[in-house]
Amino acid sequence: MKNPIIKFLLVSLLLFAFAFPAFAWDDSGHKLVAYIAWQQMSPEAREKAIKILLNAPEDSQLNALYPTPPDEDFTTYPIGARSKAAKQRDYFMIVAYWADIVRNRKYEKRYKYHHGTWHYLDTYWRESNGKIETLPEMENDKENVVERLFEFDKVLRSDAKDAEKAIALAWILHLSGDVHQPLHASGRVTSEEPKGDQGGNTFLLTPKDAKVKENLHWFWDSIVVRTVPRKADASDAEYLLPIGNAIMKKYPLTKMQNRLEPGKFDAWQQESFKIASTRLYPKTLIRNQMPSAAYNKMAFGIAEEQIALAGYRLGTLLNQIFGGNVAEMADSDNNVPCKIIRKVPYPVTQTNPSSSKTEIALLNLCPQDKGMMARPMTSLMINGAVKMFEYDVDRVFKTERAARDYAAKNGVKDVSF
Repeated sequence: MKNPIIKFLLVSLLLFAFAFPAFAWDDSGHKLVAYIAWQQMSPEAREKAIKILLNAPEDSQLNALYPTPPDEDFTTYPIGARSKAAKQRDYFMIVAYWADIVRNRKYEKRYKYHHGTWHYLDTYWRESNGKIETLPEMENDKENVVERLFEFDKVLRSDAKDAEKAIALAWILHLSGDVHQPLHASGRVTSEEPKGDQGGNTFLLTPKDAKVKENLHWFWDSIVVRTVPRKADASDAEYLLPIGNAIMKKYPLTKMQNRLEPGKFDAWQQESFKIASTRLYPKTLIRNQMPSAAYNKMAFGIAEEQIALAGYRLGTLLNQIFGGNVAEMADSDNNVPCKIIRKVPYPVTQTNPSSSKTEIALLNLCPQDKGMMARPMTSLMINGAVKMFEYDVDRVFKTERAARDYAAKNGVKDVSF
């Protein structure tokens, strides 16, 4: 290239393309975080969240993401329309991706809501003699993912108008996912990247002369779809809900309860930084080469746990802000808890004949997608009347003693054999 000025501009543009972190989790990752949060939220919290979001400023286009006009009840007409509960859930999930949707400069009105530095907070570090050394002298942007989470949390707890709260809520849904993507908490400093690798954006995984370039950051953002590809052009409900349910089964809330730390956004960021600095750059990870199958497996395992934790933390936070806790009561009017221990036919079948074997089980009377799928029912006597509750079996006990020990350790008070 003969003109040195043009050459300089082109090189500068290429460097600029890597100057800021890319999306944190792709749309699938963010929607999974929101789905898991939705499952933890009380009916009261869900309704308040949807009401606020639908009162967003018109130029944000947030309410345009709702599946049908929100003021219309299409439950029975047209015939076969999806339930209001399903549409609210799907709306909540896509709103979690809104902060990435508004990145597109093409749409000026909503682009004003885009803020690049809000998506991350890099803790700068380098490896020295086999140890991780942080570099606090390297400054961060004043407006960042942790600072914004604290700020939007205040807005949601204030007497601000719903329009302002809607923007705050949409950002919290998104940033709660961002802060759990390890590379959104990390700036690795090397001789090749003295100012940090921008969360893996400058760590190329493809040859330098490749037409399509891929970096470590995007590899992590898209780890879910890389590992569990969407088949037959499945809808989000068909594709994401089974993945979300599998993640919650692998990492149940009961096992992560002591790690939630609601509202401790700085601790969440440091947790992600520790993962990034100790696990994401093994010696087997080589520049300009795609990661191995073993690395991909490791990455997906970390992502599953981080997505679960992000969803549980987000759901707990929104229950605190908007009221209620689905983990406490299945029927608050009659003091019926979500978790009880009973003898029930197990495993559950369509018929459950009287000859079926019964097992002592921990029943969850507040199951995922309550009222939206076929489940076994159990009866409870309440004020002289029989009331039916659908349930999931969370675990089975071999002995009565094992059940009672579990109940004592985990605060399950309704135990009856």
